[in-house]
Amino acid sequence: MHLSGAHASRSVSGHTVLAHGKATPSGKDTAVIVGATWPCQLQGETRPGVFESSPTKELYVAQCTQRPVDIVFLLDGSERLGEQNFHKARHFVEEVARRLTLARGDDDLLNARVALLQFGGPQEQQLAFPLTANLTVIQDALEDARYLNSFSHVGTGVVHAINNVVRGARVGARRHAELSFVFLTDGVTGNESLEEAVHSMRKQNVVPTVVAVGGDVDMDVLTKISLGDRAAIFREKDFDSLAQPGFFDRFIRWIC
Repeated sequence: MHLSGAHASRSVSGHTVLAHGKATPSGKDTAVIVGATWPCQLQGETRPGVFESSPTKELYVAQCTQRPVDIVFLLDGSERLGEQNFHKARHFVEEVARRLTLARGDDDLLNARVALLQFGGPQEQQLAFPLTANLTVIQDALEDARYLNSFSHVGTGVVHAINNVVRGARVGARRHAELSFVFLTDGVTGNESLEEAVHSMRKQNVVPTVVAVGGDVDMDVLTKISLGDRAAIFREKDFDSLAQPGFFDRFIRWIC
């Protein structure tokens, strides 16, 4: 999401949607985007919509409150990533879950739920936990997650996530929630089933975010899984950077 004065925009499935709003004492004005709203905070108050702010007022995006968001993390389990970086990425997912306003349950029409899938070879997909708003479940599953240490194909990972997480028989994506895929990768992956993955993401209206770590990345693949939105690709030098406030806060604002 990008905020500037009285305007805001968010890239959704490769398209940029705009909204305008103005704060009033009652806080009832709302910015509507494709039949939905997103919340912001003005001077410590959470209100729907996007508001004009004076130079003396700061505009903050709330941590996925009052808006349904289902976030699926897809973690690269490749040998190239390394086990130490795997643990750092795992910690990053936990910290994101702590920061978000989690839903009160799977039937909550607002707030966030989180899932984690580690992708490896074509037949090596590890679902650490399905979409959930239970922080204890998330923490326990992350503690138990084991590094695949294999060659990775992000395309087969995406297809598996859509078939088994988004369309999960037990706990699938909420019908009216924004569906967000967050890729955590070293930037190099195989391209098996990549075109099928891109097609499936578009069909499911997935909003992708790519966190690519390191200097040696395949921008062609990253651009495809970001559905052509280069603004959704975050390039960081190492996995330690993910814990830095400058990146972490920017990431939270983006996905919310």
